[in-house]
Amino acid sequence: MASGSILQRLAGRAGDYYLAGTEIGLGIPGASLFMSCSYDEAEDRIILQWVNPPGGYDWIVMHLSWSKDEHRSGDAIPGSSTSFRIDRKRNPQWPLDINDLDVWLVGLRGKLKSREALPSNATGIHLSSNGRCQEETYGIPFTCGIAPNWAAWSTTEKPDTAAFEQGEKYTNLRQSYNPARALSTKPFYQVVKAPPSGVAHGVYRKFLGLTPGHTYRLTACLTTLEMDSVQGDWSFSLHATHNGAERKDLAIQQLAGLAVLPDGKRGPQAGRIAYYHRGKTTKANHEIVFSGDKAASENEDASHITLPADADTITVWVRFSCSDPKGSIGFSGVKLEDISDNPNPKSPEQIISEERDEEINLLKREEKALLRETGHPKPIDK
Repeated sequence: MASGSILQRLAGRAGDYYLAGTEIGLGIPGASLFMSCSYDEAEDRIILQWVNPPGGYDWIVMHLSWSKDEHRSGDAIPGSSTSFRIDRKRNPQWPLDINDLDVWLVGLRGKLKSREALPSNATGIHLSSNGRCQEETYGIPFTCGIAPNWAAWSTTEKPDTAAFEQGEKYTNLRQSYNPARALSTKPFYQVVKAPPSGVAHGVYRKFLGLTPGHTYRLTACLTTLEMDSVQGDWSFSLHATHNGAERKDLAIQQLAGLAVLPDGKRGPQAGRIAYYHRGKTTKANHEIVFSGDKAASENEDASHITLPADADTITVWVRFSCSDPKGSIGFSGVKLEDISDNPNPKSPEQIISEERDEEINLLKREEKALLRETGHPKPIDK
C-alpha cells in the first residue's frame, strides 16, 4: 500500500489483503457498515451485527484477535450474512476475551481463496469492559474519505464526497494499521470540510442489536483543528438518539436538527452530546467528550441514551456548518458502553487519564523503536 495514493492495499492479520483508498472503478466492493458487537452474559455469547453494501458479497471473512493480539482465529461465512453469534460455551477453540476482543470483517466478491477474488476494505470493532463496551479502536484506512462504519449525510441532495477525507494524526508513526488501544491513539481521523453556505452535513453510524431498556454512555474524540482562525459563524456538534421500535433510519431533516427525533426531542440541540462554535474550540487538540455532560453540550437536556423497551438501535452523528469554505473539523470515533448493569463504571476522569497514558506509552514505544533502527532519537510528530 502507499498512504495518500488512489488505492491502498492493507495487509491483513492472517496474510490476506484489504483494499482501501478512493478507487471505485475496479469493481471493488464497498465495506460493510455499522459493525456492532454486544455480549449476552446470560447465554455467554457474543453477537455481531452489521449492514452489507448494495450488491453484497459472495463471502465474508471474519478475523478475530484477543488478549492484546496474542491469540487469533477466524472464519468464512456466506456473503449474505448480516449477523454472527459466537457461543463461548460451545466454541472452546475460541476462548474469546470479552475484555479485549478485536473483530474485523472483509467482504469478498469471487471464489473464496481465489487470487481473482476482490476484497473490500475491513470494518472493525473492539469489545472491552467485560463485554459492556464496544469501541472504534482500530487503525484501518478509509474508503473514499469516509471512516470505517460511517456514512456521509447532507442537507443537499447528495453529499459532496470532496468534503470528507482521512486525516493522519502522526506523520511518522510505524505500524499504523495495528489495533489502536484508545480513541486518542488512532492513527487516522475523520476530516469534515465546510459545506456550502446554508448547508449542514456530516457523518453518521448506527449501533445495532443493543439491549432494550438499557442505558448507554457515548464517549467520543473530537477536534476543531484550525477553527480558531475562522472568523465567520460555524457550529460543530455530536449527537445520538435511539431509532425507535421500527429501527427506521433517521431522516436528513432529523440529522440536521430540523425535525423531531424518535425520542420526542426537537431543535438543533436535540440529542446533542458535544458542541463547538466560534469562541469555543479544542485549540486544535483531540478532546475526549461524554454523553450526559451539560457543559460540553450546552444542552440542559443532556443525558446518556436510554433505549425504550421496544428499541435496540442507536444512531450517532456529527453535524457541521460553516460560513468559511476553508473551515474543517475532525473526530476519531466513538465508544458505546452499557452502564445499566454496571455498578461501578469508570468515571470520565479515569477514561481521560487512561486515554492520555495510552498515547504517552505509544509515543515512547515508537521513539525507542526509531532509536534502535536509526541510532538517532526522533520524536513522533503529532
